[in-house]
Amino acid sequence: MEKIGNDESYAVPMGFGMAVSMWAVAYVCRLPAVLAPSWLVLTLLLAVVLWWGFSAGRWTGGGWPAGARAGLVAAILNMLILGSLLTSGGPGTVTPSALLWVPGSLLAIAGLAAAASGAGSRQPDSGVGRNWTGLFAKVAMLATFLLVVAGGLVTSNEAGLAVVDWPNTFGSNMFLFPLSRMTGGIYYEHAHRLFGALVGLTTIGLAIRLWRFDDRGWVRRLATVAVGVVVVQGVLGGLRVTGGFTLSTSEADMAPSIALAVTHGVLGQVFLSLVAALVVVTATAWIEAPAAEPRVSAAGDRTLHAWLIGILLLQLVFGAVQRHLAQGLIIHISIAAVVVLIAVVAGARAWGLYHGVRPVQQLGRLIMAVVAVQVTLGIAALAVTQGRAVVGHPSTLEVTIATAHQVTGAFLLALSVALMLWTRRLFEPE
Repeated sequence: MEKIGNDESYAVPMGFGMAVSMWAVAYVCRLPAVLAPSWLVLTLLLAVVLWWGFSAGRWTGGGWPAGARAGLVAAILNMLILGSLLTSGGPGTVTPSALLWVPGSLLAIAGLAAAASGAGSRQPDSGVGRNWTGLFAKVAMLATFLLVVAGGLVTSNEAGLAVVDWPNTFGSNMFLFPLSRMTGGIYYEHAHRLFGALVGLTTIGLAIRLWRFDDRGWVRRLATVAVGVVVVQGVLGGLRVTGGFTLSTSEADMAPSIALAVTHGVLGQVFLSLVAALVVVTATAWIEAPAAEPRVSAAGDRTLHAWLIGILLLQLVFGAVQRHLAQGLIIHISIAAVVVLIAVVAGARAWGLYHGVRPVQQLGRLIMAVVAVQVTLGIAALAVTQGRAVVGHPSTLEVTIATAHQVTGAFLLALSVALMLWTRRLFEPE
């Protein structure tokens, strides 16, 4: 499937993993409701670098160069956000200290990762034959999940129009917008854009790796579709704000679109499932699995999974309409009842009919658990919002429950896609 013997093949996947983990920590710590002290943020970021560096040494046995390579990749990706720390407040105005901070950050992250990698190499867990492409796909999945969370927080906080222009941010290059101005709704919206850029780069990087190392044409085509969807999703997010392609910073020139907001929200959750599919088909267990065996239950399960995915997609659409327009609540609740019924049946069949088939049984149990969580969150969301769209200044409780409900729905769709793929991979109708 891939050129496992390439000694350099780990650097990009692990570097992306380090960067995504650092971004996740920084995002949570800087949320307006959290605002963790700088010393804590720095400590956690250093811990992330050291962990990935140690893992690079342990998994590859490559000594300090292994961590240095991964750290350098992560440091380069962090340039996307470092600019926000080096601007003085004016549009695109970079402070002179950038001349020190940029090379300094590259050396610091690569150096720390290298030191940790040297220590990790003394406790080797050989990476020979390790599936680095599978790791890269999981990193892409994590990045996409974080983006879905960030997008949900934008909607829950009514921050979708906090930044009036696109692709710039208040007339400034998006990657040079000052961190000091990222407060309140602006933080949610602008951080969402930055995460979108990271997910775009991660998707492209994964696709390039699959094009180079995977000899399955349909997997390469799936990766190409993923790149196309992430590009379309980024454009939709921008046009949702502006209504058209413009560099104007005047609100009078903008035509925000609720229809595009709904489309953008739904497509983001569909994209998560697409990346989940790439995680499944690049897994070592998938590649090494034997040919599909005949099974009486396979035909019924294929139909059941198709219905589950279809009804979930419909539910996501009405959920997005409810969140943005406070319309269609009765339909949303009615479809939810059908989703619960089909998901529980699909999960129970996967758990009970496929003894010893680990991925199918695990997904069955997980789907049933997630359904229970989602029903609870749906009831809680209805209780705290009374079925209305969140407006004004939503409480932390409203934001948390509404966002969790949306994200769990996206996760359930991804799990259903994974179950469908695994069942088709391992079994065929008799």
